[in-house]
Amino acid sequence: VCGGGSAGFIAAICAARSGLRTALVERFGFLGGTAISGYVAPISGFFKKGRQVVGGIPFEFVGRMEALGGAKVEYPRGHVSFDPEIYKLVAARMVHEAGVELYTNSYITDCVVHDGRVSEIIIENKNGAEALRAACVIDATGDADLCRMAGMDFLPANPDGLQPLSMCFVIGGVDLTTPLLCDCIHHDGRVPRSVNDVIRKMLGEAYKNGEVPQFGGPWFNSLECGDLVAVNVTRAAADACDNRALRDAELRLREDMFTLFEKMKQTYPEFRNGHIVSSAVVAGVRETRHIRGCHTLCGEDFLGGRTYPDSIALASHPVDIHSMKDASQKLTSLAEAAQIPYGCLVSDKCRNVICAGRCISADTVAFASIRVQATCMAIGQAAAVAAGVFRDAGEGAHVAHIDTDELISRLHAVGGITE
Repeated sequence: VCGGGSAGFIAAICAARSGLRTALVERFGFLGGTAISGYVAPISGFFKKGRQVVGGIPFEFVGRMEALGGAKVEYPRGHVSFDPEIYKLVAARMVHEAGVELYTNSYITDCVVHDGRVSEIIIENKNGAEALRAACVIDATGDADLCRMAGMDFLPANPDGLQPLSMCFVIGGVDLTTPLLCDCIHHDGRVPRSVNDVIRKMLGEAYKNGEVPQFGGPWFNSLECGDLVAVNVTRAAADACDNRALRDAELRLREDMFTLFEKMKQTYPEFRNGHIVSSAVVAGVRETRHIRGCHTLCGEDFLGGRTYPDSIALASHPVDIHSMKDASQKLTSLAEAAQIPYGCLVSDKCRNVICAGRCISADTVAFASIRVQATCMAIGQAAAVAAGVFRDAGEGAHVAHIDTDELISRLHAVGGITE
């Protein structure tokens, strides 16, 4: 499994538990991806209209965080606030318990492709270059890095531009006892007014007057530990697959977070004694590459509730498209949870690579819903189960042509929800 974010570490646990000898390669020294390196909270979303739509190992993970006091499921929507340190601890424990061979602080730098198969991935770390051989590879890098190295095809970039990056940060010393934050910070939908709405109006006026840079939201989320609050408010348009563009965006975003928070401190007494405790390790990336899969999930079918015989996961989050140019956002709610077909995870181009997370084959509209963490976890779980079906199919099998009835049966057995 390439990448230890929300899709990757769940995939690794699921694969190892099903009896597959499993290695997980992660560039940082911890697991969790944007939840941890980017302070992206909450984990959205496990429920739709009171019905659970993501189950199995992802929800087991949440339950284990809850048992340690490090998570809170905000019913009925099922968004999950979490303590980042508890998240890291539980993810590492579950990966270790499953018997996964973990390669942290390691970059995937290349792969060996023969006869349409990735036979080896090349990683670099303090030991130098190492080659890992595998019968099946799951690309959970977010940016489809392994797929690019393997020569797979990609969908054309959105002509309107990629969704912007955000540099999330954590603030402390905030007064959480006032109605603005105590009652309105949660994401359960029970309080009509949101802290986001109140502060967004103020920042909107400041933006028009040239007092603050481009912003989005803002969204505030409890980290379930003391008075610490995660803030998602910064925005920058950039292609995160371009190293120089990412560098420039991150430098700008670190400036912007201080400017935006200073404006909040000047305006609201709740923040007056607050300070920035920590910023994300890297900018949070919403969108980069999408493989050209056997099936491309399109917005019309996604919003229209189309069903698929090879559905492997459900998405419940609204279609959430952030503008790259200003503070605007287009939000479209789903009437019901939408199905994600297995064909979006694989391509005829490569016999043994399965995608998981935000690099799967989807257009701009559908992707704007499925990119959130709970859905990526569900896709990661499905990718791991598919790897087991592929293994059992024997020599000459192709990931794009496995028995999807068997896949879905096994997925249900581990608690996956597909319809």
